[in-house]
Order: sequence, then C-alpha cells, then structure tokens
Amino acid sequence: MRPLGYVLMGILGGIGMMNLFQDAGHLPSMGSPISYAMPVSTQSPGQAQDTKDPIPWNGEDLLEMAQIYDQQADQLQSEAVKLEQRAINLAEKPHMDPKGFTRTGFMHIAASRWKAARELRELAVMHRSEGERLLALEKVGGNQG
Repeated sequence: MRPLGYVLMGILGGIGMMNLFQDAGHLPSMGSPISYAMPVSTQSPGQAQDTKDPIPWNGEDLLEMAQIYDQQADQLQSEAVKLEQRAINLAEKPHMDPKGFTRTGFMHIAASRWKAARELRELAVMHRSEGERLLALEKVGGNQG
C-alpha cells in the first residue's frame, strides 16, 4: 500500500509542478471572452511602454473599430444563444443531465458571453461617437482653412 501512495504522490507532485511552470497559466478558451478584441503590445516585457500612440487615431479608424466591436458582439451573442439552446435541450431531457451541472454551466457561460457582448457594444458606442466627433471637427477645420 505504501508504494502506491508514493507513486500517487509523485504523479500529483508532477502535475502540480507542470501547472507552476506553464507559461500561460490557463487555457486561452477559459480567459476573458473579449481578450481577443484588445490590442496586443509588440514590445517585449523589458521595454518601457510609451504613453502616446505612434500614430493618432482619426475618425474613420474609430468608426471602423466600432464596426469591428459590433461584429464581435454579434458573434458573442450568437454563441450565447446557442449555449442557452443547449441548456434548454438538456432541461427537456433530464436523463441526460440528472443533477443539472452541465445545464448550469451552459447558462453561466452564456451569461458571460452576454456580458462581454454588452461591454463590446459599449466600446462600439464610445468609439463611434468619438469618431463622429473627430470627423465633424475635421470637416469644420477643413471648411475654415
């Protein structure tokens, strides 16, 4: 019995060590649903980050970004609807998920997708209004000059 305990402890210790030394720390699918919408820095971690953008955004860029955020929000909403439909299908067949764990998991994931879509919609509204403001300023500035 004692050798089995040593083997089991060795396996569990190895799994723990692998988890400690993983570079990402978690699976990308378990991360924030809107993490792929965020810009990725091209600087290495040792370099100091500049506080200003190398190229300022113009109104057209911001409107394009708002459209991208809307598309991503649409995708997240369709995923949420599919997950909710899967949960409803499991509710109609209680023998497939007797304790309801899978159904509850689907509903939690769907709720996180709805939340992420709502956040992306807010970003899109913010970018759209700022882009329209910048375009209006460019238009007024162009007419005066």
